[in-house]
Amino acid sequence: MQGTELVYELFNVKKRYGGRRRYVEALRGISLTVRRGEFVAVTGPSGSGKTTLLSILGLLTKPTSGTVKIFGKDVSRLTDKEATLLRRKAIGFVFQTFNLVPWLTAAENIEIALAIGGYRGNRKRRVMELLEAVGLEDRADHKPAELSGGEQQRVAIARALANNPTVILADEPTGNLDTTSGLQVVGILRSVTEEGRTVVMVTHDQKMAEMADRIVKIRDGQILGEVIPSVKA
Repeated sequence: MQGTELVYELFNVKKRYGGRRRYVEALRGISLTVRRGEFVAVTGPSGSGKTTLLSILGLLTKPTSGTVKIFGKDVSRLTDKEATLLRRKAIGFVFQTFNLVPWLTAAENIEIALAIGGYRGNRKRRVMELLEAVGLEDRADHKPAELSGGEQQRVAIARALANNPTVILADEPTGNLDTTSGLQVVGILRSVTEEGRTVVMVTHDQKMAEMADRIVKIRDGQILGEVIPSVKA
């Protein structure tokens, strides 16, 4: 359920790539707030700045100017080490290409995330809890090549949830999936907001975007407007 706590606050965020004379303005003054438990879809044509925005939200890229706050803390000028620690603690990522280790099973792919995050509980039990949450407890011993695209993405979501992050950032998570699998994946992303997590999803697919609480439309590095879907898919 959406809360009142602000997870993200962005004020006039700009991002340039290149030098002084020749550069590209990926973001041209983005101001945006996202609350705890909210599911936000970011849409726009290729090259509009969607992925750059997601990278800034994920502390993978620093803005050229402007302010980025997470949980009320200005993170715009964090050191790389500080950004890594915060990212590891608070943010989970889901990518279009799944990024699973091909020679490991579904369970092992998730267990790696627990190890990297320093999880101190029973890892085997936690892995099975996560696989059950995405409906894949019977596929724990299967390697990625033995899973469908939709199943691989569900493993990737379980992996992103491994260390109990507050935020899930998803970059075109249904881009390689058929409609049925895509709807299932976005349904899982939507369900995690009921636990108080925040989801920000970049997508080209309007049908998937309409499952969000709010759609933010971006073009040429600027927010054109926002839409509240009237009916969830």
